[in-house]
Amino acid sequence: MIQASDIKNDNALWKKYFETKDLSIRNQIIDRYSYIVKIIAMRIRGVYQQYGDVDDIVNEGIIALIDAIGRFDLSKDIKFETYATIRVKGAIIDYVRKQAWTPRRVNKNKKLVENAEKELSISLSRSPSELEISNYLKIDVSEYNKIILETSNSSLLSFEDLISEVTYKNLSSSSDLSPEDSYAKKELEKALADAIEKLSEKEKLIISLYYKEEIRLKDIASILQISNSRASQIHSQALLKLNDSIKKYFKE
Repeated sequence: MIQASDIKNDNALWKKYFETKDLSIRNQIIDRYSYIVKIIAMRIRGVYQQYGDVDDIVNEGIIALIDAIGRFDLSKDIKFETYATIRVKGAIIDYVRKQAWTPRRVNKNKKLVENAEKELSISLSRSPSELEISNYLKIDVSEYNKIILETSNSSLLSFEDLISEVTYKNLSSSSDLSPEDSYAKKELEKALADAIEKLSEKEKLIISLYYKEEIRLKDIASILQISNSRASQIHSQALLKLNDSIKKYFKE
């Protein structure tokens, strides 16, 4: 992470690069900010392990980082880390989405489970258990758990895509965050925070452990002393709720 004491040196490095376009200076900037690519790749590791080689994912991120360096305007009041993070994340999500191929059967089962969860949540006024959902669908719990494991990664990609795609597109036509984009970003963050607050305590805990602490779902299951499928189910339920909340926010 870049420290405050490095800002002056960074500005001098940026100015020198824009004046000379020296590739060796650009490479120094790439080395300095390559951690952004690594962090983003780690955060979506649950997706890319199925849909792409790790090295390919990182390479896409580096290409996006280089593009961000070329487009960055030092005179604008925006940190390069912020600008690069949005562009790199958008590029990686776009790449992963292009690599993903979900069988029609998985998509069909995913929709059935989503509808069951919504119907039961309304009728029960709470999040349904895996047994209640499997009974509703008239399938065995083991079969339901298999569906959850198959669809959990696509749910993750959907949510990551929803957040990243919007912010990425907002920047793709401009080299900086305008006051309007900055305000929209803050509003989106607030909407997401409000949506998370509406989750159940266990859903909030799993979301926090997965995204903030970057703990894998199978390790979260061990920590909470629940099955892997149950952890995936709670995680997927939370993502569905967050997806619905954010989609409503954009429609409004």
